[in-house]
Amino acid sequence: METSLHDQVRSLLATLAEKCSGGGGFGSMSSSIYDTAWVSMVQNPKPGTVDPWLFPECFDFILTCQLPSGAWESYSSPVDGILNTAASLLALKKHLKTCPDRLDWELRSQKAEAALRHMLDDLDTGDSDQVGFEMIIIQHLSLLEEEGVKLDSPQLISLRALREAKLAKLPPESVYQSPSTLYHSLEALIGHIDFDQVRCWRDTNGSLMGSPASTAAYLMHSSTWDDQAEAYLRNVLRQGAGHGDGSVPSAWPSSVFEISWTITTLVRAGIEPEEETVAAMRKFLQETLNAHGGTLGFYPGCFPDADDTAKGIEAIRLLGRTTVVDALTMMFEADDHFKTYPGERNPSLSANCNVLIALLVQDDPALHMSQIAKAASYVTSQVFSGPVNEKWHIKELYWMMLLSQAYAVLYQQSRIWPTIHTVVPSLKEDIPLVTLHLLINILYHQQKSGGWESGCEVTSYAVLALSSLSTLPWIRKLDAGFISTAMTRGISFLLSRRCEWTKGKYIWVEKVTYASNTLAEAYCLAAALVPLPAIPAKQIPPSHGLDLPDELIRGMRKVGDLLAQTPLFAYTEPHVLRIAEMQASYAFCALRRQPLEVFTRTAKGKDKYMSLIPLALTACSAVQEAPVSFSILYQMMQLSILNFHADEYMEGVVEKLLGDDLDAVKPLIGQLFADLVSTRQAYKTNAKKQNAAVQNHAAPLDPNGKKLAPLDEFRDDGLEQPTSLEHCRMILNDFVDHILHNSAVLSCPHSFQTRLAFELKTFLLAHVSHAEDNRRFGRQDEASTGHYGSNSQSNGSGTGSTNGQRTPELSTPARQFQDPGRTFYHWVRSTSADHTSCPFSFVFFNCLVKEQARPGDPDISTSARTAYLSEDLCRHLASLCRMYNDYGSLARDAEERNLNSVNFPEFHSVPALTRGKEVIDAQSAETKAKSELLWIAEYERRGLETALELFGQELGTRGQHLFDALKLFVNVTDLYGQVYVLRDVGTRTK
Repeated sequence: METSLHDQVRSLLATLAEKCSGGGGFGSMSSSIYDTAWVSMVQNPKPGTVDPWLFPECFDFILTCQLPSGAWESYSSPVDGILNTAASLLALKKHLKTCPDRLDWELRSQKAEAALRHMLDDLDTGDSDQVGFEMIIIQHLSLLEEEGVKLDSPQLISLRALREAKLAKLPPESVYQSPSTLYHSLEALIGHIDFDQVRCWRDTNGSLMGSPASTAAYLMHSSTWDDQAEAYLRNVLRQGAGHGDGSVPSAWPSSVFEISWTITTLVRAGIEPEEETVAAMRKFLQETLNAHGGTLGFYPGCFPDADDTAKGIEAIRLLGRTTVVDALTMMFEADDHFKTYPGERNPSLSANCNVLIALLVQDDPALHMSQIAKAASYVTSQVFSGPVNEKWHIKELYWMMLLSQAYAVLYQQSRIWPTIHTVVPSLKEDIPLVTLHLLINILYHQQKSGGWESGCEVTSYAVLALSSLSTLPWIRKLDAGFISTAMTRGISFLLSRRCEWTKGKYIWVEKVTYASNTLAEAYCLAAALVPLPAIPAKQIPPSHGLDLPDELIRGMRKVGDLLAQTPLFAYTEPHVLRIAEMQASYAFCALRRQPLEVFTRTAKGKDKYMSLIPLALTACSAVQEAPVSFSILYQMMQLSILNFHADEYMEGVVEKLLGDDLDAVKPLIGQLFADLVSTRQAYKTNAKKQNAAVQNHAAPLDPNGKKLAPLDEFRDDGLEQPTSLEHCRMILNDFVDHILHNSAVLSCPHSFQTRLAFELKTFLLAHVSHAEDNRRFGRQDEASTGHYGSNSQSNGSGTGSTNGQRTPELSTPARQFQDPGRTFYHWVRSTSADHTSCPFSFVFFNCLVKEQARPGDPDISTSARTAYLSEDLCRHLASLCRMYNDYGSLARDAEERNLNSVNFPEFHSVPALTRGKEVIDAQSAETKAKSELLWIAEYERRGLETALELFGQELGTRGQHLFDALKLFVNVTDLYGQVYVLRDVGTRTK
């Protein structure tokens, strides 16, 4: 008969409680080939013994684990395989010195060397982020070289340089002064330090910070034998995960870590453990915390860290006892985050989540408001800016679970939740944006089986994350039905594989990755027992100031319904669009709260695009697994709005009011870029004054601070004065400055910056060229009778006469541009495509992506092929977008006298309609022209898809992130075109 889930919980807790009462160390971390290899190299200190090795069973274990390839297992990363193989090969070489006639060992050694060489050649250092791996790998290669094994690889040059730079900043004296995390990896400092001088910092259990490998290295290189260190290694062999099979884990004991994580995981899921069971664990944690001044390491007496301290404090609080966090904040608080340990180089998101929760569960969390705001801001900004590089766990769902729990606990603090938005105003939108980002990501990755990544422990993370997210009011408003369904499927997956719960996977990060059977079981139990959200929600919890205006929600839903009609979203699940709408609504609020004041606004009517822009980006991101951070999405929202404003300004101000001076505008734009460095600073000096002047409707200022003629000044005859060229220069200068001085742009190579400047200049010049075309096109109509000039207000219903009889005319939008000066193909591939802003926005987007890319990741300029293909696909996309835009804005273009694609002669090459036909024939001609336009647009789409496919092939697997990002850009741009086919969302400027 199968044990009930609650009985299994009681059994797990009883086992841990018994170990806490036993007084010895314990832990369930999996066996580590790497550490076992190091222990196998410890020689017997007693001379004349039969076996010169102190732990021969460890060497036997290593030999048993060698793979047919000659390598040792790569648990979850290439670094695991390299370290396991390098340490084992080193052990083989040392053993061969004492038994040189062992030909089988020699053969094993040769195969191991060949395998290691291959693994090093394949190592992608940019894709490896295990803590300190560069120090440890290079150290092992140096030790192997001393044994006659020389391994060189181009991949190692940067690692060697990084290791040397680190050692240069680490004088031996600094290691001896006080204990630090370095003591966990002393094998990496062989030849750099005197091991006799670290003995005073050995832990009372005989270890060097709980590391079998570090302790073994200490024993091997100390001039005086340490019986306690030897006793520690024997205890690990006997009580560790191997239980006497000759293996040791990568860290032991791990008692504080496992107790704290188990208790918090189960109690957070709503499981109430029995008092007699948890009393021993509470006492164990409380006494350890008190004994070490309010801090904890992963076992009693270990060097403390913020992660274990915070989790231990949370566990004690959940078990009903009071705690304080003074030592936690004093030791680990940094300027903008909390360090896992002193001297930490890269912060940990998961550790900061745990610190945030520990602060929030105090009796009066308001006393720690500044620290709560700091931790909340840090974790939010890390996910918002992305990508997150969590160093203690290889699965994204782990930190997503912790972050979701942290937000849920934050929301439950009714006094803290409203206040934190006053302390950090941006969190008012950023927290909902990030939580919705997590929700999209988690739901996207659920498999048909109901699980995530086909693993029980990882699936439990997802279920627990969804449980926490479902408590947040803005997510409850979405209708929790789809969340409950996802959780139910996940729990069913877990229950169907219950036999796997106690078999942890190698997903936790040490020097090599490891598994924990105890934690795997605890997470699976918690996920299986966590309550499902009520459906429908009995009552939406109060949002404490985060309510969105009903009008905004309704408006965003209308835009979402419009997107659902496009080919891109025709088969998208409704709940995906609902989440994207909610995300876009909060982004809309953030954009409204921080508007970009660059252009003088001249548009008439509502800004219909203000809802479309954020939703286009969030929706496309949602259906594509969120391929870029929300920071990139948000900056592209800002850019898209600026591009609309630029269109308005160039068409509504420059074209309208400087129409007679367009010849002067082109050199003005050219001069802006020619003097990019030397003269633009003069205009930038008055930028703040200029913005204030525009906002107050005052006259703009020239570079010397003098007033320029205001835009709304009229002549005596009532006609508008031409807008000052100097004012135009300053406005465009601000726009150029905003784009080119973006931090991501400035972080990119010079080639990216110069290309962006070129495309931006081309964009502005294209606007002027388009304005010239519009004026020539308009003058053509004014020279004829009864056409554009006298009936422009009719929006496409002009009339004329033939032989004295009034007869229907061809619909106004379909009239022909008599002398365009070039073919439609040339125009749509050059001026018209540049005019869309797609080419320069494409380069800007790639700057944003490159800033967040890992070292060594490919970019669009990686090779001649990728450079050509990326530019070609952008050109196809820009032309496609222009044609879709013209299809949807035909009526508005006619009314505003804008040149449209269908005005080109190519669309009038069909046999002319006779004047005696009905109006319906004219309308048929217009329909025919629009049909031709769509056919050509789809031709461009085929070119786009071909270029994109070939571009992906050239990038290969290492460039998948870039490919996915560019696919997002393509989809968003294409979506605008698809929407234009359904509805014109442009603004009227004339």
